[in-house]
Amino acid sequence: MEKNKLNRMNTPTKPTFRRLVGSLVLVVALCWTGAHSAAAVSSQAYAQLRLLVEALYEIDSKYVTEKKERDLIYGAIRGMVASLDPNSSFLSPAEYQESQSKGNQSEADAGMELSVKDNLLTVIAPMEGGPAWRAGLKADDHILKINNQSTRNVTALEAAKKFQGPPGTKVKVQLIRAGLAKPLDLDLTLEKNTVDSLAYYPLEDGYYYIRLRNPRERSAQELQQVLRTIQSNPSARKGIILDLRNTAGGQLEEARRLASAFVGNELIYSVKGRQTENKQSFVGLKDYQVLKEKLPLIILVDQGTARAAEVIAGALQAQYGALLMGYKTFGDCAVSKVFPLKDGSALVVSVGYCYTPRDTLIQGKGLEPDISGPKKDSDDQPVAESPLKMEKPKKIPDLNEVMQDPLVRQALAKLKNWGRSSVTQAPGNRLLKKKQAASSHSAEDEIS
Repeated sequence: MEKNKLNRMNTPTKPTFRRLVGSLVLVVALCWTGAHSAAAVSSQAYAQLRLLVEALYEIDSKYVTEKKERDLIYGAIRGMVASLDPNSSFLSPAEYQESQSKGNQSEADAGMELSVKDNLLTVIAPMEGGPAWRAGLKADDHILKINNQSTRNVTALEAAKKFQGPPGTKVKVQLIRAGLAKPLDLDLTLEKNTVDSLAYYPLEDGYYYIRLRNPRERSAQELQQVLRTIQSNPSARKGIILDLRNTAGGQLEEARRLASAFVGNELIYSVKGRQTENKQSFVGLKDYQVLKEKLPLIILVDQGTARAAEVIAGALQAQYGALLMGYKTFGDCAVSKVFPLKDGSALVVSVGYCYTPRDTLIQGKGLEPDISGPKKDSDDQPVAESPLKMEKPKKIPDLNEVMQDPLVRQALAKLKNWGRSSVTQAPGNRLLKKKQAASSHSAEDEIS
């Protein structure tokens, strides 16, 4: 009794669906033929288009309630984009118009970076000292609800907007966390970012600790000033610890400037995409370089290290001879572009992925540390039935607390023994053997 379902499309249908099919076929045909010659469009591609039209027909005619044709088309587009990567998304006309407005830049936020991991909205890292950090959110938390609304099928970009608004706005969050048997409910209050992006402590006997919390405008100038202070005392200059743990924000151009303070105009990172114009190499800025003499450098990383921080870590590992210590980084470094559509909506699509000077892919992979950090206490803890005793960060760590950090202590011990093992050899011996030619560009089409 089953006949070819496509034949049913030849019979009269309601005007709504005829318009739906006609619009879909016309839009796809125009897009396809605009990018390919007619001969290049395969019969398989048309077959897949017919499959999509068939599915839309069945939903439009059989679903329990009538749906608007635009909702069906938008839903299909969102599904396509969601199948790409966490950095791609679809913006409705209202969302795209809002994204173009610059009037909300001074709004408060929650101070955290988000992504989608294993189909779950995931916290890459809360910014140290920010509202999410003080509320108790941690890297790798999975957010189930925001203000009692499910985050299912919500993109990272959509979720980020829910954590922006006027200062003092309250946001309720429900999350799940490894080690907790039940979901955890937290309240946080949106604030403007007033936390210093950089912290600097002299440790002991010529060793220095630099904490980069959130790369932003002027962070590179602040780092330059710190490095000038270190360089001004040549008799007490033995090694540096650069802490990039839970450092997940920042633009790639700022990462380029920060790395330049160490390596000058060496290759910082490259972007590779399918199209030729999306393949670029980004070298540092010679005028930004401060350290002329390479000091032993250990960079602390973890699962909250992402985006700009991963670019910095990869560049300094390859070009400066730095050691990465800690845990595998998150793996979030893509360059996206906005493609406006005719109805006022837009696509945000990843057009390239970041690679280190060693040609290591960052996106979806992360960077492996040269030296693993100590085993975390939480790794051996049984699953807790109740989250009532969850520990919350109270204040930004001072020098005494920094010195008690197990990973900082491990890094300091390695610096004191620098050069005595094959892993901690002199910086110059760990550099790339072959210099890579590159042209300087700016990441002006990047989407934050």
